[in-house]
Amino acid sequence: MPLLPVHSDQMLRHITAPYLTWGFILVCVAAHVALSEIPTYEHSTALRSLGFMPGAVFGEASQPSLPFGLPSILTLITYAFVHGSNAHLIGNMVVLFVFGGAIEDRLGHGWFVGLWVAAGTIGALGEATVNTGGAAHVVVGASGAIAGVLGAYILFFPRAKIGMLLPIFVSVAVPAWLVIGGWFVYDVIMLFGGEGNVAWRAHIGGFCVGVAIAGAFRLAQRGR
Repeated sequence: MPLLPVHSDQMLRHITAPYLTWGFILVCVAAHVALSEIPTYEHSTALRSLGFMPGAVFGEASQPSLPFGLPSILTLITYAFVHGSNAHLIGNMVVLFVFGGAIEDRLGHGWFVGLWVAAGTIGALGEATVNTGGAAHVVVGASGAIAGVLGAYILFFPRAKIGMLLPIFVSVAVPAWLVIGGWFVYDVIMLFGGEGNVAWRAHIGGFCVGVAIAGAFRLAQRGR
């Protein structure tokens, strides 16, 4: 996001704590710290192994194997837990911390896992539709899965107040529909005219999945 969200006014109503949200953050941070401790060459190899490489899954590109002999298709999940830089990690984890708890509370733990996996998977496959990075293009980061959280959030809590940190280190309250809607429009604009090393299609695909799952959950609740 161009500006950083730092707070949501949504309170937990159905669960004791957002354990999965915290767990995803912990795994991402732990993976990043562990990878940062290894030499540069091994670090690059690990990112290529754990990241999603469309050219390897759908083409003839060569990709280092996952640990324990796991099939490469599982990189559709593992890629969301590794990040390319400190800024990449921090930005994603702050957004997940602010928005994730409310969605885990609203959906429940099971649906929340489904949202994370589905949004992350569809987001990665969205990147595979137009592989601008060539055969060796590797996608890493939780952005697609987190975009699914944002898609669910704008459907469930459009009028929630989100504290946004301005560059002058002052927080202002902004409606969620404006924060997330503005982010989505920004992503669409950047998809067609922005830098090529950001997975804009993963963001947009994950967001649409989040909206769809939140809508399906709402319909299921009404049918009870």
